[in-house]
Amino acid sequence: MDRYDRQIRFQGFSESGQENLSRATVMVMGAGALGTHVSELLTRMGAGKLITIDMDIVEMTNLHRQTLYTEEDVRLMKPKVEALKEELGQINSDVVIKTLNTELASNNIIGILKEHQPDIVIDAMDHFEIRFLINEACHKLGIPWVYGAAVGSKGSVYAIDFDGPCLKCLMDTMPASGESCEINGVLPPVITQTAGIEVSEAIRFLSGAGFSKKLITIDTFGMNYKTMNIDALKNDDCTVCGQHNYEHLEKETFRPVQSNCGRVFTLRFDDEIFEEELQGKIIKENRFVKFINYDGYDMTLFNDGRMNVYGLEGQEEAETLYLEIAGSLSANFHK
Repeated sequence: MDRYDRQIRFQGFSESGQENLSRATVMVMGAGALGTHVSELLTRMGAGKLITIDMDIVEMTNLHRQTLYTEEDVRLMKPKVEALKEELGQINSDVVIKTLNTELASNNIIGILKEHQPDIVIDAMDHFEIRFLINEACHKLGIPWVYGAAVGSKGSVYAIDFDGPCLKCLMDTMPASGESCEINGVLPPVITQTAGIEVSEAIRFLSGAGFSKKLITIDTFGMNYKTMNIDALKNDDCTVCGQHNYEHLEKETFRPVQSNCGRVFTLRFDDEIFEEELQGKIIKENRFVKFINYDGYDMTLFNDGRMNVYGLEGQEEAETLYLEIAGSLSANFHK
């Protein structure tokens, strides 16, 4: 316990809190900006087992806000979870680090949660479709979770159990995707602050103090910090926590052509495409990913069949490209 002496000395946490943390399994969904900060904090604090899930590789634009990744990781096109595991293992060898290089979706999230049985889940995703899916999966399985989001200079955190409102109570309809890091930018300090509050909620819960029951919002540039007790927003007729209706779990999470943050579209094919001889030039590759220039487009092809295409002007152009690539393959290859 000597390495954790300074946090144990805090009366609200103490040795019993440390013992609970050291026995806990924490699942961090996402290894981007929030996920890397959250994972590093929990590793330094001595979580028992840390499970981090992500499906992307490290890119140069990640480095200004995603901790622990390096330019060498970018050069090698390392999956984020692989790079993160290496660094976390150097920080605290007592923490069991488990990583899943996979994309969370309606067809696998329940199985992942059942297999790994986390005591708490921390959200570090970057869009609400997945957060609504996490909300339903955690409610269905009775797992507490911490919602967190950051864009521009603003961040928000809300820890969810079954005494207070769930995410669906707060946001009856999914927010529009107009506010994004590509449009609004993101300042690294708001990432650090938001991740810190997420971890604070997690260790409160694990130490026995319980969640704060507050929606916490910050503006790191405006120097504002607000909290709001949202018990009044609990909806007894909520389709999730009131009626146990899990619509996001019951439908396909992703479409064959999907817009992401920035002028990036993801095209989805079956994983056999990774072994296919595609038109275009392979710039570099490893067993996880291939970087390809195809007809003037730069694209990253992952070994699970996802293809990120950069610089597209809109949905119509993306769908045209999808049909073109799919048409050059056997009909069995595209989803």
